[in-house]
Amino acid sequence: MSVTILDVAKEAGVSKSTVSLVINNSNRVKLETQYKVRQAIEKLGYVPNQAARELTTNRTNTLGLIFMSSNRQQKPYGFSSVCETLLYDTSNGIYSGLKGTDYTLLVERFSDTGNSDLPDLVKSGRLDGVFLIGGLFSNHFVDTLQKQKIPFVIIGLQCEGYDCISVDTEAVGYMGAKYLIEQGHRKIAFINGPLSNYNSQQKLNGINRALKELNLDPSIVETVHTGYSGQNGYDGIKELWEKGYRPDAIFGASDGITSGILRFLYDKAIRVPDDISVLGYEDSILSEYSSPALTVIDAHKEIMGKEACSVLINRIKKPKSKFVNLTIEPTLIIRNSVLSRK
Repeated sequence: MSVTILDVAKEAGVSKSTVSLVINNSNRVKLETQYKVRQAIEKLGYVPNQAARELTTNRTNTLGLIFMSSNRQQKPYGFSSVCETLLYDTSNGIYSGLKGTDYTLLVERFSDTGNSDLPDLVKSGRLDGVFLIGGLFSNHFVDTLQKQKIPFVIIGLQCEGYDCISVDTEAVGYMGAKYLIEQGHRKIAFINGPLSNYNSQQKLNGINRALKELNLDPSIVETVHTGYSGQNGYDGIKELWEKGYRPDAIFGASDGITSGILRFLYDKAIRVPDDISVLGYEDSILSEYSSPALTVIDAHKEIMGKEACSVLINRIKKPKSKFVNLTIEPTLIIRNSVLSRK
């Protein structure tokens, strides 16, 4: 015979309604009583009736992770695709942040086509909240999502008027440029993402800030704006190379871009870092697996994911609370791809 909520109430010495409040994570029950009820639940092996909970609380305890993809038809890890390391690393942080909660997580890749379409998970009406990962979406998409009255948090991009968790991308550009300059480099190629992208603009602002602070001519950095795939990185440095530009260091604006840069240098039989130093940004699995292991600016994506859990769960519990705009500071991880030229 299955254990009921009445059995738990009797074991804990409380009412059925008190057990229900504890199961639904209400803060109206004293901590001591919550502890007694949870002990009783564990001892008896009680499993709440999810369908009944949804009826009484109007919640499903299901969250959606929507990864904004450039093209759902391409292989996620194809050389011409935007490498989904952001999804992998950030979702690890989300899973960690959801430990000890009753929430389950469903994942969907989605491409913003500019119309009013929404991910199937959102249209299902079964989600209590949404993690929106990646900056490949329009303002129209976010406005359309907001109209669904589903709490959501944006990870990886600052967006005024919404809950957002992101890395300080201006600091990324500043930190990367300053480090290469301090290592004696004076001819730097920066292979950036699209100039229309906010994070790309911020990285470039950071580089310019470092140059101004060090009283250096902006011309020591040559920038190409491209996409975020490996092929984009390859084509970006190829463009400069065919113009006759020969940098002593290359700064890639993402791990995907940097992988493309390394492939181009390999094709040209150029040694890293002996001939040209290479600095990356993100610090995904691609960074340490590269040869040589990449020196990178770490975006702390798992931390972003974990912090996003706290923000989203708080938004679900307190819909009228102030919007959170949290910025994570990047750090430099020194490996083997940058050589001192001082």
